[in-house]
Amino acid sequence: MSEATWYYSKNGTRNGPFTIDQMKGFAASSVIGLDTKVWAGAGDWVALKETELAASVPPLSGPPPLASSDVDNRFVWALVGVQIIGALLGLLFDINIGWLILIINVILCVVDERRLKAAGYAAPETYWAVLIPVYLWKRANLIGHSKNYFYAWIAGFVLLVIVGFMDSESEIEEAACPIVTTIIHDQFYQKASCIAVAIDDEPKDDFYTATAYLDNGNQLDITIEKKRDNILVRIPPQ
Repeated sequence: MSEATWYYSKNGTRNGPFTIDQMKGFAASSVIGLDTKVWAGAGDWVALKETELAASVPPLSGPPPLASSDVDNRFVWALVGVQIIGALLGLLFDINIGWLILIINVILCVVDERRLKAAGYAAPETYWAVLIPVYLWKRANLIGHSKNYFYAWIAGFVLLVIVGFMDSESEIEEAACPIVTTIIHDQFYQKASCIAVAIDDEPKDDFYTATAYLDNGNQLDITIEKKRDNILVRIPPQ
């Protein structure tokens, strides 16, 4: 077929029409490759390797990629470990290290990308390292792995978010307790002091109903509102 009826797909666009000789030239110069989708003027789009153009693709230089079973997965599983360790540290020491965890995740993705290229694979582009779950999904598809490390990372991330939410509420409770004491002393002219606050519910974003526990054994129903960095506490009529 010498007519200009061939097209190839690249970056989401159709390129053509071209003659078969032009297509062979593109294949020989690596403009298109074995996995490039092509259309020969009839039928469906197919991979170039399934057409007569496959013979025009230059052979690979050097050894083929390692078998998928031999690819080093230590760094992607380290990504999962970082999520879990971050959640445990937040739970045990009441600290927020979310940014540090993100930085470590990106570094591990970049290192893994280089390891994949060294193993002979066209690894996902470096910029995908910022979107870690997308990187893991594309990596598994590229190598033909199961997506166990993708799902494990998602589970670890959910755990990290839950712990972060718990830490956030804990900080609000701690900040509210001395405010309750001040209100009791200054407005109610009583000597009791708050020893703990427990959030009961969040009817709407940044607005909480809670219980304040006093050192005289009494309890107060309170409301807490978070406005940026400020905590507002009210003690409704009991």
